[in-house]
Amino acid sequence: MADLNHSYSLPENREHPLVRGEYAIPTAPIFEMFDAICLWIDSHAPGGYIYGFSRYGKTHASRFWILKLLAERYGKALACFRLIYKQHDHFSESLFLSELLGTSGHKHPRGISKKIMLDRLSRHFAISARNHGGHQILLLVDEAQNMHEPEYQTLCNLENELEQMGFKLTVISVGSHELTYQHQVFVQTGKIHLMARYTLRSARFRGIRDRDELRLILEAYDSLTEWPEGSGRSFTKFFFPQAFEDGYRMAGHADELWKIFVELGPYKRGYRLEVPMEHIAKSVEYLFRTFSDESVATKWIEPSSLLRAVNTSEYENHMAAISYMLKEEIRAAS
Repeated sequence: MADLNHSYSLPENREHPLVRGEYAIPTAPIFEMFDAICLWIDSHAPGGYIYGFSRYGKTHASRFWILKLLAERYGKALACFRLIYKQHDHFSESLFLSELLGTSGHKHPRGISKKIMLDRLSRHFAISARNHGGHQILLLVDEAQNMHEPEYQTLCNLENELEQMGFKLTVISVGSHELTYQHQVFVQTGKIHLMARYTLRSARFRGIRDRDELRLILEAYDSLTEWPEGSGRSFTKFFFPQAFEDGYRMAGHADELWKIFVELGPYKRGYRLEVPMEHIAKSVEYLFRTFSDESVATKWIEPSSLLRAVNTSEYENHMAAISYMLKEEIRAAS
């Protein structure tokens, strides 16, 4: 059995983004999500939603990549805000407006009345857009599967206020596959104006589909990541400096890891395999935490240890839990 990583307990390692879980690796699904959002922004769509199964990496994508990519593409022409929606026992428009004001950086997130708070929020968004030199505003809402008609009606009121002031608001809802139910609810209850604004457009956030996509992810640990900032040390080089110099790369495990994901996943039962990003990340993190630089340099990492890494991520249990929903999704698409 491999030695525990002898340097894992050092203070600088405890501050590492990988140890804290404060990072996200760029993936093909993230760039597909970005492309869909850009299409909706460019067409001045009032909204759309991104949905997918849990643990696929949607939240990390919006937190670490989407706003960054949008800033690179649109520069100051787009004012961007992000809200992590918090579910409450009972809907309160005042509380919802307060949370929107707070997450957007307003100095006074609470108000005397809903009307005052809505006016304060619309003016705050408009000023931000004007300061950016544009007229477009993006609001990204995470955990949006917990939102219902009252929240969307409030967003509709906000959009109307901004439109009267000459600004365009695009609301992107990001959440689990349950978001698709909201679209059906709007249709069945006759709330066509809300459906047309916020659930008419959608894009599915998928998992990792093949070993080539997996290899690109592992290569990112080897070369695209960096910590500390400006050090030139990728995550792999940070944890295994000597082995890295000797040629060790996480990407060298791509074929064997993919084989394990296939063997443990629902692919063998007739489903198209999509590996949730969380299970890839947790498997890699286990390897970084568990192996020492010396053991990697002398033995590298054996298939049995890769299997143990995947098992610690609870991959098989998660895939078994969502296999029924995967089957239903495939049936609906066929």
